[in-house]
Amino acid sequence: MGKRYKMIRPIYPLFSRHFLLKLLLVLSLMSLSVTGHSSTRGNEFEGLLHMGLEDLMNVKVTTAFKKPQSVKNIPAAVYVITSEDIRRSGATSIPELLRMVPGVNVAKIDNGDWAVSIRGFNGLFSDKLLVLMDGRILYDPLFSGVFWDVQDTVLEDIERIEVIRGPGASIWGTNAVNGVINIITKNSRDTVGGMVSTSAGNLDRGTLSTRYGLRIGDIGFARFYAKTFKRHQQLQRDGSTAWDDRFMDRAGFRSDLRLGSRDKASVKGEIYTGSGTDKISVFDSSFTKRRAVKNNVPVSGGFIVSDLIHKFSKGLDLSLKFYFDHTERKYSNLTSQTRDTLDFEFQNRYCRDNLFDFIWGGIYRHTSDDIPVSDGVVFGAFIPKKRKDDLFSLFFQNEAKFFSERLHFLTGVRLDHYNYSGLEVQPTFRALYSIGKDQELWAAISKAVRSPSRYNRDAVWVVGAASVRNEARPIVTAYVGNDDFKSEKLWAYELGYRWRVNQKVTVDATGFANFYRNLFSGTTGNPFPHYGFMIVPIYPGNHGRGESFGVEFTGNVKPFEWWRVELSYSYLDTHLWIDAGHRNNTEMSAKFMDAPRHSLVLRSNMDITPKLELDMQLRYVAKLSKLDVPSYTGLNLRIGYRPVHNVELSLDAKNLLDPYHPEFKDKFLRLINTEVPRSISGKVTWHF
Repeated sequence: MGKRYKMIRPIYPLFSRHFLLKLLLVLSLMSLSVTGHSSTRGNEFEGLLHMGLEDLMNVKVTTAFKKPQSVKNIPAAVYVITSEDIRRSGATSIPELLRMVPGVNVAKIDNGDWAVSIRGFNGLFSDKLLVLMDGRILYDPLFSGVFWDVQDTVLEDIERIEVIRGPGASIWGTNAVNGVINIITKNSRDTVGGMVSTSAGNLDRGTLSTRYGLRIGDIGFARFYAKTFKRHQQLQRDGSTAWDDRFMDRAGFRSDLRLGSRDKASVKGEIYTGSGTDKISVFDSSFTKRRAVKNNVPVSGGFIVSDLIHKFSKGLDLSLKFYFDHTERKYSNLTSQTRDTLDFEFQNRYCRDNLFDFIWGGIYRHTSDDIPVSDGVVFGAFIPKKRKDDLFSLFFQNEAKFFSERLHFLTGVRLDHYNYSGLEVQPTFRALYSIGKDQELWAAISKAVRSPSRYNRDAVWVVGAASVRNEARPIVTAYVGNDDFKSEKLWAYELGYRWRVNQKVTVDATGFANFYRNLFSGTTGNPFPHYGFMIVPIYPGNHGRGESFGVEFTGNVKPFEWWRVELSYSYLDTHLWIDAGHRNNTEMSAKFMDAPRHSLVLRSNMDITPKLELDMQLRYVAKLSKLDVPSYTGLNLRIGYRPVHNVELSLDAKNLLDPYHPEFKDKFLRLINTEVPRSISGKVTWHF
């Protein structure tokens, strides 16, 4: 543990920041040069309030069961964030958008780090939530979670965000335990022409997004985009700086092609680079005291995704997907990671009358990483430092409809074989019954697993220290990965109800009971001397159990054509414990995770005039007892104005009710958490 390691090589960005700024300027000038002969889309600012509540219930969703279905016909807890929700939210990041979804726990840790989960177990790395963008997995197997600071795109190019609360493992596989989030970008045929958007404020010091879309003859469309942002480090209540500045540059493209009457293809790609800082708590060289240090976090990467859909005949089609993802990340005082992921997927769907809507498919995913130890304040290592892992999957699903399509039965199962956990079987059984034309009742029973992470199996990590009187050696507590660590498992039971009361009121309610076993726990081993220290090892085990119960409610009211109000409420009650035979030397390792028991969001969208919009979001989040974070109430206001049909000006004010409030405390990487300050920003968006 006292061994010195060589400094890892610096992460070289894929392109320089100056290059990206030049690219932004070139794209903008190119767009200006063709303004005279590019058709302006008349519905770029099509108002959210132009959609009726019935239209919202008929929005097509593909994430739930890998086929397009109306929200009202899905036997699962579904919420869709539309492109208009995004535009009128005033959000500058994807986690901010997720605050409006019932059952989704969103907490800001600092200017770049977020804790996002569904139905509890929230943390810097929420290991029971699967996140995708256009079907590309964003879940990182290093610590089991999502690095939210690099998950971004031009927000104006997002078509919708589909959020499935509850297990999605029968379709999406391991790690889709408590929910699935899929960020779906717009087809390039919907982004012909140009767009420039810029914003600035006291917290987000500057964001510039530009996009240009064009037609490719008679076969399809393409768009090119670039985005850069700078977030200045926050000032705290005591006047100190938070050391949490961020900048990020990215550029990419998307092309959608029709190759004959039966074939469609799309290709998407992106490269990005950025950097930021965190304030973290580290040990001194004697491992007896902690001190705060500034931690640099440079990141870079890129990906390429291609999709092909072939229709053999009516009711029979085949889809193929391939993507390659490369990412590099360094924590200057902790460790670093270089990871490559290669993914091949196929899916076949066959529909024949109401009894047979059958989907099956397979996946092969290969990931390789390189995780050397930093030359900073060494916390530990991953042994081996390089690893290659493979996932093989098959899934099967069928939906049958009876009684004039009023009764739906959906059954599915996914078989995953992963290096860490072997074969996992994850089934689901679901039913939906339409009570007349305006009400649906649905129920589901599902199993899901969370596979071991690289940290669970291979890490050697200093997690604590203490100096004891009369002890010759300082005592150091070290986490030591365990090859015997198994998958965590969940059986979930859900019951849901939807009611379109009339054209002005809709109600959606879900209740659930989750039962967990084999949860991650830590078992204390026998101490041993090592390089002048007394090492107390902690080994990961599967001795934890848990249960959670909850209710999620969403009500929409549209009293007038110019005003829509949405109220969402979530209740969550979680209990965790250790198996009886292991309570003497074992504790729950979920102590650095927590989620509020109560949360409430009230949203209001008003068209004051055809050109003037007023939007409000009020949210209440209950205290996090385990993390000693108090409850808070946040109020966001947005004013939008369109002086002409293709230009929008907006002013956004966030967290108006208090100058500062904490939302989370990270106990995993020991980031020194910041309090979220009041902020204000202005934005200009121009479509041409």
